[in-house]
Amino acid sequence: MNKAKTILIISIVIILMIILVSSRKNYFQKMPATTEDNSTTTITKNKLSPKQIFISPINNALSRITKKPFGIYISPTNSPITPEKITGYHTGVDFETFPIEQNEDISIVAICDGKLLEKKQARGYGGMIIQSCSLEDSPITIIYGHVRLSSVKNSIGEILKTGNFLGFLGTGYSTETDGERKHLHLGIHRGEKIDTRGYVQMESELENWIDIEEYLK
Repeated sequence: MNKAKTILIISIVIILMIILVSSRKNYFQKMPATTEDNSTTTITKNKLSPKQIFISPINNALSRITKKPFGIYISPTNSPITPEKITGYHTGVDFETFPIEQNEDISIVAICDGKLLEKKQARGYGGMIIQSCSLEDSPITIIYGHVRLSSVKNSIGEILKTGNFLGFLGTGYSTETDGERKHLHLGIHRGEKIDTRGYVQMESELENWIDIEEYLK
């Protein structure tokens, strides 16, 4: 065999090897993923629901959480508020007012999109607004407590948009706050069921509520 034929045969062998390697590579790339027991699995991309981020219900919100944050255990002997009549775990977040604001109208706004379910006078809150919203496609209810009901212009059943004005905080130590100091109690309860409790007796029950402070940081 002369030199030219040898080179031709070698070239053909190299080309065939390249084709074979390329074909095997494409084959394995197209194969479905397998588990350790070689069973075929289907790979899908999980669609995550957009996580709704609440907005602050009041200006300078984080700087106002100074006395009763979410989950704190309160009793007449350890409460930052005196006198204290309540014992239990706090289901909401209290946004305090500053001394200079005691005679001012302090606005609160809707923290999310949702229907206005109730606006009424309630024991422990004075004026109270209840709104339905959703978080990660799950229903929640929002409690806005210690509100001046006469300042709430929206009607029950009306859809509130995020940032819509709800009303003003009630005057401290009046019927508008049920005798409490001037502040906003905001509670977020999981599910469609309305639960207006500001405190629960068992710490495990806090799982039914959401801490809005975690969404404002």
